[in-house]
Parts: sequence; C-alpha cells; structure tokens
Amino acid sequence: MEFHIDEESIQGEYNRLAEALLLQKELVVNNARFNFTEIEFYYYCEIHQDAFTHEHNELAGNWRFHNQGFDITLRGDSGFGGILIRGVEYGNEFINGPRRVLFKIMNYLNQVHDLDNQFGIVNKPKEDSTIFKTFRHGLKTPNLNLPCDSPDYYRTASYRFIIKPQSFDRKQFEGSEKIAKGFKDKNLSEEFLGYHLSI
Repeated sequence: MEFHIDEESIQGEYNRLAEALLLQKELVVNNARFNFTEIEFYYYCEIHQDAFTHEHNELAGNWRFHNQGFDITLRGDSGFGGILIRGVEYGNEFINGPRRVLFKIMNYLNQVHDLDNQFGIVNKPKEDSTIFKTFRHGLKTPNLNLPCDSPDYYRTASYRFIIKPQSFDRKQFEGSEKIAKGFKDKNLSEEFLGYHLSI
C-alpha cells in the first residue's frame, strides 16, 4: 500500500487511502485482527497548509506513536502528515478514541521476553460499507510554527472518515447527531445514526 501521496490531489489521496484502509485492510497484532472504523487525515505542505498537522521527519508508511495515540505516516514531495487511527472493530467490539485504540491493541503484544511480535497491515476481502466524511474531532489551536493561510477551513474540512458508526458506543463516540446534521441529507443522516433524526 502506497503512503507517499500526490500533493496536487490531497482530497483524492485521502479518499484513496480511506477506501483502502477502511474497506480492504486490517491491522494484525499477533493473533488479533482489527478492522479500521474511523481515521483522520493530516497533511502539511506549501499548497495545503493544514497547520493542525504534527511535524515529523519520518518516511511514508511508518508507525508514529504520540500523546494522542498513533499514526501511519504520510509523505509527499515536500510535506509531511499522518493518518490518525481513531477507531477499530475487534470481533463484536467497537473501540473509539485514538488512545483507547492504542491501549486495546497493545494488549495483544507478546510477553516482554518474546521478541517475535507481528504488527502490521494486511489485505482482507473488500467490505461493502458506506464511508462517511466529516470534520475532525477536537481541533483547537493550529501549530503556530506552521504558516497557515486558512485555519478555519482546515478546522472544519471533511478529513475524518468513518464506517459502521451506528454500532459505536455513544459514550465513546461524541457528537454523532451534530455530524449527522452536517450531511444535509436525511437518508444519509439516518444511515449514519441508525435511527430517525429530527432536524
């Protein structure tokens, strides 16, 4: 899977990567397999000044662990970014929130003396699920070290991709009705929530 992106087509690249990760890939941690259900994209370069992006010097396609959880790193010809893993499905359990996800998957690593750990992304049969796009969660102040031509645009941009939201634990998954109202499409809103929404 290619995590080096075309900076001239950021939204197209987000769509490509989201479709692959959410519908065709799964995360393997030794004997445990997790389906991705919620991801957020961040990318900064001169022509896409998303200053909510964490700065890094990693190559494309690495794991990057940080205070909020963990990313898959993105690179282009000049910029940097990442895909924040916000939600996974494990059996009949849905885990939401990037740190909850990290804590969950770390439970499936081997004992401390066992160096033979498997941790990576593999193919799975393509899933038939609707992908919902919405604003990212909890953005506050952009990185002041990164020039940004339009912070309000990036704060509300639809860079968060979700599948199966009607199965999520509402205590973990905040703002679901606000997201649904943002679609401005009754059928899509009801599919997202799994129930009728009074708008």
